[in-house]
Amino acid sequence: MKYLKITAENYNEAMKKLRLEHGDEAIPISHKYVKEGGFFNSKFFAKEVVELTAAVKDKRPFPGSNLTGAGAKKSTIDFTVDDKTDGVKLGKVQDILDRAASQREETKVEAINRSIDSLNDSLNSLKTPSYNKDEEVRKLNPDTLSQKSADNSLKTKTSSVEESDLVKNIEKEVNDIKNALNRLLEGQKTGDISCEEDSPLSPYKEILASNDFEPEECEFIIKEVKNSISREDLKDKFKIEKSLKDLIKNRIVTAGPIKKGNRKKIVMFIGPTGVGKTTTMAKLGAIHSLREGSKIAFITIDNYRIAATEQLKKYAEIMRIPIHVVSDQKSFREVIAKEKADIIMVDTSGRSHNNDLKIAEIKTFADSVEYDFEKILCVSANTKKKDLNQIFKSFNVMQFDSIIITKVDETSYIGNVINVADKYNKPISYFTDGQEVPNDIHIADADEIADLMVK
Repeated sequence: MKYLKITAENYNEAMKKLRLEHGDEAIPISHKYVKEGGFFNSKFFAKEVVELTAAVKDKRPFPGSNLTGAGAKKSTIDFTVDDKTDGVKLGKVQDILDRAASQREETKVEAINRSIDSLNDSLNSLKTPSYNKDEEVRKLNPDTLSQKSADNSLKTKTSSVEESDLVKNIEKEVNDIKNALNRLLEGQKTGDISCEEDSPLSPYKEILASNDFEPEECEFIIKEVKNSISREDLKDKFKIEKSLKDLIKNRIVTAGPIKKGNRKKIVMFIGPTGVGKTTTMAKLGAIHSLREGSKIAFITIDNYRIAATEQLKKYAEIMRIPIHVVSDQKSFREVIAKEKADIIMVDTSGRSHNNDLKIAEIKTFADSVEYDFEKILCVSANTKKKDLNQIFKSFNVMQFDSIIITKVDETSYIGNVINVADKYNKPISYFTDGQEVPNDIHIADADEIADLMVK
């Protein structure tokens, strides 16, 4: 038994076509009204027609015969059933599944949904007959049923049972395919297709997560990596790393080193307690004084940590750099006005990001500067991302210009700082990776920072 569909302007025309083409043995199963044609295959100006689904006995050719040529008609059925085997060959459904499998990498969510809808329509047309088959046959030929023998009645009942089993088998096959397509759809939504556990990209997704990237950011970046290289290059870890680093570099903005100008320049170092502001300032003072020959002066307004002041005095003595300790805005302005240095570096006391009052106190010193002024926020690389967000938010009242990342040698990942700096649109000027003065400080370079993140 095979199934086919016939479309016509109305139900009677469809039945006439069925009898004319397939004779009285054709059994109508169901019919429904569908839209056909329309403007550019849309529903606009579409014509309503009747679509009749019927079953026809499969007339198999005798051995050695050749049913080809004009007498062989192309079937329009959706499902072809092999009576001699238990298996069900699904023509239309198998085509849908094959297309979905062959296009697995670039399958769109909309295409998967259309495939599922198509399967639902095919299944419903078989499961929901809209009238009684015997009643329809009786209407066409009232004498047909009365003339059938008991054997024919039994054969009809047996055929009906077989058709019912056939529909159940087809329903099972269709449901299996729908479940497979749904799993494919879920993988498309969650990104599991591109980041399976055995994927060569999985280790790099873990690297991004270790750098405090959000799960959504990890998925997005890994997807961009996958789209930027060929399938063959996914086997080459060096090409994967290069693509990943290039994407990360796009998020890193650098400010370059401190430069003296045509007039006196003031550089103030701010940040929370314990991040290494004093040591960082000493390193930069040594570089500009001893290596570049600039005239440098130190000012400290840190009157809370005696040890820090003494440490800076010791560095200044070794490098022969003048140092001034001030405690109020008036003295601060006077020292700056009298000092003849090219660059005056100002060390501030470390303040908790939760203490807005103390940060405001440092801001009053900054607001009194009338020269070329640069404010640099120092943050430790081993600070939690949540705390970094609060630090940036609290110190941003001073409108700082750039960032120095300290203590890079004390952590394996620095993506936390890169993420927050990108969020606040702040460039990175230097990073430090040790206590040795003046060696353990480096001008920020996007390539080098990307290497540190993906190392």
